[in-house]
Amino acid sequence: MWCSLIRKIVFEYCYNQYAFLFLAVNMLRKIIRVLVVALPLMASAQSSYNEDMPDYRRAYMQSLLRGGHPLKHEDIAYLRFYDVDPAYRVKAFFVIVTGKKPFLMRTMHGGKSKAVRTYGYVYFNLMGASLKLYVYRFLDMQNNADLNDRLFIPFTDRTNYKETFQGGRYLDLSIDDIKDGRVIIDFNKCYNPHTAYQMGYPYLVPPRVNSLRIDIKAGEKIFGHNPGY
Repeated sequence: MWCSLIRKIVFEYCYNQYAFLFLAVNMLRKIIRVLVVALPLMASAQSSYNEDMPDYRRAYMQSLLRGGHPLKHEDIAYLRFYDVDPAYRVKAFFVIVTGKKPFLMRTMHGGKSKAVRTYGYVYFNLMGASLKLYVYRFLDMQNNADLNDRLFIPFTDRTNYKETFQGGRYLDLSIDDIKDGRVIIDFNKCYNPHTAYQMGYPYLVPPRVNSLRIDIKAGEKIFGHNPGY
């Protein structure tokens, strides 16, 4: 009797272990099949992004030569950028903000302060840090209306004064970029204010709430020709 009971217990144990192993192997096979399909697509998307960025930067540099800008053709050679790093292209959550009064964003070196309202904020993880940036929208104060669909994110980070312009950098978005409460924040596309190229040009000062406590080693660096700072 005892022998029969022991054989039954051993059989059930071995059967359960085999069933678990069978399920685990099948699950692993499914994961591998998904990765085989997904990884080439991810690599292709990243490769396409890296290939598109040089065109984006060339178009950006050409835009700096148009009216109202201190740069001349010979100054283009002094523009400097970090290498493109897809790690700085992050998926962020967007939260709209209501009830805040419009205000005049502070400027340096004279010029008119810009009327803005806090449109919302984004939060995301980058380099192991949980970060938050407020998003602003420009206003026509006379008509108390939004100027356009452009969204503006001025920010500072720990590279300022060392590798990037001391007064911070800017990011642009459009309302259409926000889909179902999510938006891509691409620091590879952050850029300098005009005053980074020639001292004395007025620029919008990033609010303190948009001071990031990490190094953002992406986007535009300090201008390579001394602007007088």
